[in-house]
Amino acid sequence: MSSLDQIVSPIVGDLKDVENILTENTASEYSFVDMAVQHVVEGGGKRLRPILVLLSAKTVGYQGVDAHTLAAVVELIHVASLVHDDVLDEAAIRRGRETLQTKWGNKVAVLVGDYLHARVLSMLVARRSDDPAMAILADTTQAMCEGEVIHAYKSGDFDISEEEYLKIISFKTGKLITASCTLGAQLGTKDQQQIDALTAYGQQIGTAFQIVDDLLDFVEAPEKLGKNAYGDLREGKLTYPIIHTRKVCNDDEKQTLEKVLNPNTDENEAILAVESLFRKYEVEPHCLNVAQDYANSAKEALTTLPTSDAKTALENLADYVVSRDT
Repeated sequence: MSSLDQIVSPIVGDLKDVENILTENTASEYSFVDMAVQHVVEGGGKRLRPILVLLSAKTVGYQGVDAHTLAAVVELIHVASLVHDDVLDEAAIRRGRETLQTKWGNKVAVLVGDYLHARVLSMLVARRSDDPAMAILADTTQAMCEGEVIHAYKSGDFDISEEEYLKIISFKTGKLITASCTLGAQLGTKDQQQIDALTAYGQQIGTAFQIVDDLLDFVEAPEKLGKNAYGDLREGKLTYPIIHTRKVCNDDEKQTLEKVLNPNTDENEAILAVESLFRKYEVEPHCLNVAQDYANSAKEALTTLPTSDAKTALENLADYVVSRDT
């Protein structure tokens, strides 16, 4: 299995340029604003979405620098969404560091998220009005917000279906991952078949990514996860592993599962009950198999594209999304 460093080897220089753009376009003349913004912009992360923009563009032959700008834009949209998520979830840790809301409070965190969205708008203003990236990013940002609203509304809903949940994550997580692939493709080709292939790839790995993310919240050690584990359980959120467990367990276990998802339940009791059910019904391997099926579909979507180092990197990235441990 290829490491992420091996996968991104064709775009190492491009990623450095993206980092420079992120720093330059989020700087503020006010020292506190600059410090708060850089705390999250420089706070680590794998830069998955910029990687997808760059590799998708190279897969269809694009060699220009506009991919760097769009890669930075999608990352800023992503980082802004994480800042707001941490406020909503009352998260103390993100990527192994204090969240903004822990360090400086909710007001600062919300406003920094807003500032990042404002910087995105500033970066897009220079583009021509009929640039397809404008419509894609507007639609994507709207869908992400809709997904967050629906998921918040459904929090605590024990009867949410697998189909409903997959739809929600296709908005919350999948839309920006898909858009990253589409944006890269449109930079390099007008061939709609190639654009559709990379868009389909993005849709499939977006789902795979979120299923694995859901699983890691339960099975990964906090020091590797970079945040507190069992966050979804503490908030009473039904995610893919819980929805699958609910589907396969017996009626008594289903009642127990519903009880432990109540935020008033003792946390240790809830964790022990869920871990027991996960072991009994082999939830972890099931989730990984489902995620791998989506990753395989993503790779299949690329078969019509010409062979290249960038295409190979995308294929390896699909498998990495499933095998990653953070």
